[in-house]
Amino acid sequence: MRFGHYCVFQCPPGTDPALVMRQELERARLAEELGFDDVWVPEQHFSPYCLSGDALLLAGHIAACTERVRIGTAVVNLTFTHPLRFAERVAMLDHISGGRVEVGVGRGYQFPQYGVMGVPINETRAIFEESLDIVMKAWAPEEFTYKGEHFDIPSVRIWPTPVQPPSAVLLQAVNSPESLESSIRRGLPALMARVLDRYEEQVDEFVRYRAALADAGVDPEPLLDRTTVLKYALVAPTRQEAKDLSRDGLEWDLEILQKLTTPTATEMPQGYAIYEKRGGQLPDRTYDDWAENVMLFDDPAGAIEKIRMLENAGVRRLLLWMGVGGVDHEVVVRSMRLFAEEVMPHFR
Repeated sequence: MRFGHYCVFQCPPGTDPALVMRQELERARLAEELGFDDVWVPEQHFSPYCLSGDALLLAGHIAACTERVRIGTAVVNLTFTHPLRFAERVAMLDHISGGRVEVGVGRGYQFPQYGVMGVPINETRAIFEESLDIVMKAWAPEEFTYKGEHFDIPSVRIWPTPVQPPSAVLLQAVNSPESLESSIRRGLPALMARVLDRYEEQVDEFVRYRAALADAGVDPEPLLDRTTVLKYALVAPTRQEAKDLSRDGLEWDLEILQKLTTPTATEMPQGYAIYEKRGGQLPDRTYDDWAENVMLFDDPAGAIEKIRMLENAGVRRLLLWMGVGGVDHEVVVRSMRLFAEEVMPHFR
């Protein structure tokens, strides 16, 4: 298995944004030293939930500070940017990183952002699909045109195109049957960021994904090698300590996430049916239920056992979000070291 370290740049009350940025970047560099395979960064807007308003800018900085790790984004919202501008920036990032970049794209989930950006929520799927079509066309080394409902592009060619082929650069966020079909049709690996699902639900999702690849008649191996599953995580010497250290941070995270994922429009596209179904409410679980059955808050032995469940389902790439909600920097560093020394070797 491959393991990635996810830097989320969260800023709970009383936290210094400048310190958050410095510590997260320090952990990004440490991840390479410890043998993690990837370092990932997010993109969100207008909230202390995440200070990273530009994932590609952060990825470029991390590329300059590292030599080996691949650098991912989870995710860039294609409905908030012009697809040609995105295509140019990612191509340049792929060159300056030496072909180490992996860019997850999606259409987002934090509803207040759409009103600020002026993007109609019920049109995000159509905008996203057109944008991704344009990006794929733009990375062919030739001129192209495009005429759709949302974009009308005259003959143009971008310079340079990426070092890697599109199938090695992009991942597509998959949160609905429609996005699953779209990713498979384009030959893009899935980014499965359903971090609030139980382990058995994530296993079932991965089994369904493998079945969909088989039904589509595509070679599954290249896609399965890069398909990525995201988990909240913290490893400590004992399971109870891992749970105790994560509690305040997770409760803050879930409280603010509740507000950000509450629908702000009456017309919701199919991909957001999960929010309609629960009326914007997160699953009603006790903290112990979250910690035991959803999160990777555990000692090394327990972490191995839980990751083995995902590995047995076919997961080859796991992205770990350590220190959710502003857990102390030294605690997160210890967690990273414990994971690298006592967990990772069991999956190499």
